[in-house]
Amino acid sequence: MLEEKVKKTPTQSRRRGSELKEAIYKAAINILENEGYEKVTFQNVAKEAKTTRSVLYRYWNDVFDLIFEAVRFNISQNPKWRGNVIDQEINKGSLRQDLIELLTFMRENFLLYPKGFLAFVSFMQSQGKNVLESTVGNVLPSNLIIMERLLARAQERGEAREKIGQSAKVLPFQMTRYHMLLEGQSMNDKQIKELVDEVLLPIYIKNTK
Repeated sequence: MLEEKVKKTPTQSRRRGSELKEAIYKAAINILENEGYEKVTFQNVAKEAKTTRSVLYRYWNDVFDLIFEAVRFNISQNPKWRGNVIDQEINKGSLRQDLIELLTFMRENFLLYPKGFLAFVSFMQSQGKNVLESTVGNVLPSNLIIMERLLARAQERGEAREKIGQSAKVLPFQMTRYHMLLEGQSMNDKQIKELVDEVLLPIYIKNTK
């Protein structure tokens, strides 16, 4: 009988809430890394996670929402994850060293993204999905808070000028995202130092002439 064919095992029937979501996250990441984002469909994820598509539709509107949430969960479970940038106390004694530390910290976090995720984001953006607008827009306030803290310390030390616009403040984050999303790779140490010395410091430092 059909009912017997679709009957769930006791283990499957007991999965609820976070346990079920974790299984779905792992299934989505596994498909993303091993088969590519084209294969991350609700049907394939449901099959991998041993659940049904209706369950996925209950939690997520589309595949992007699922992948994005799964990636965030996956990163948070990685032992190399050092936390969010906004929670870090960056104070190396100089504006230059603070900027290098900030960019290096972001680089290390970006390296934790699963294989295929950045390609997926780039593809979605090319299809007019406004992925960057929706995701970057959400982090803009925290980006500003991070830079305002960093620049405030530099101003106290007499390094940075007083009036710095919003576009200049978010430039380190924009450049990091540019390398990751458009070039498909993170900045190495040499590129980070060049960005700090040749682009950021000339914008932020106080003119002593």
